[in-house]
Amino acid sequence: MGNLIHFLNGKFVTEDELLISPRDLGFVRGYAVADFLVTYNHKPFKLPEHIDRLFKSAEIIGLKIPWSKTQIAGWVQETLDKNDKDSEKTIKIVLSGGISHSMHQTEVPTLIIIVGNRIPKSSDYYEKGVKAIAVKYKRQYPEAKHTNYVEAIKQFASIKNNNIAEIIYYDDSQVFEGAGCNLFAVINNKLVTTKSNIVEGITRNVLLEILKLSIPIEIRNFTFDELFNATEVFLTGSNSEIRGVTEINGKAVGDGKVGKITKEVARQYKKYILQKYLQ
Repeated sequence: MGNLIHFLNGKFVTEDELLISPRDLGFVRGYAVADFLVTYNHKPFKLPEHIDRLFKSAEIIGLKIPWSKTQIAGWVQETLDKNDKDSEKTIKIVLSGGISHSMHQTEVPTLIIIVGNRIPKSSDYYEKGVKAIAVKYKRQYPEAKHTNYVEAIKQFASIKNNNIAEIIYYDDSQVFEGAGCNLFAVINNKLVTTKSNIVEGITRNVLLEILKLSIPIEIRNFTFDELFNATEVFLTGSNSEIRGVTEINGKAVGDGKVGKITKEVARQYKKYILQKYLQ
């Protein structure tokens, strides 16, 4: 951890130097957006798409960015190049409203690029699947990837079962997403993923482009009852990739095992990564 190099407002800094003012709007007011990506073969995965999403998130919450997408992408690559290649890396890009004595953002926001060592998940994590709980909650500005994770942190703090790996958000009208991931479900022999009121995940979008399955794929909103009766559920995200969900709120999903559609989706995704980044 101590050898990692990060980027803070135009400078490359060590972990000890990765400091912001307590007057920063991201800290004191929660006014910030972020994006997260990983490397494969030490190359940032879908960097342009992540930068596009960062700018979209900023636009949704009204955060002004004085730099171009090309400039920020360049800083991400420069920061990555400052670090060793002993392991794959995670990259978090954070943009906040800057240092302010009021609730007005400054002309130059705070820009942080945080690099971490990517820690691989065990094979059991994927083979056995994960358990989740569903919570009635709709994120503010749900299409933006902002830094307000109060509900997720509150829920994880209250969970007594250490085996719960994810929180799924829903309301009376639809299922949304996980606290930090997108969601797919096999409902009536169709693979369904939520259409609106979500952050559109990069992994999710890759799957919608590449998947060739024996069942149809639908992009539509669906209810919690539909999810609760789904035969398979899986979660998608940059770091964890494809995770089968075997239990929601104590009820088994399907037969309580990672299903064949989920396994096939994971197989096709791994093949895509191999062809695009690892050969």
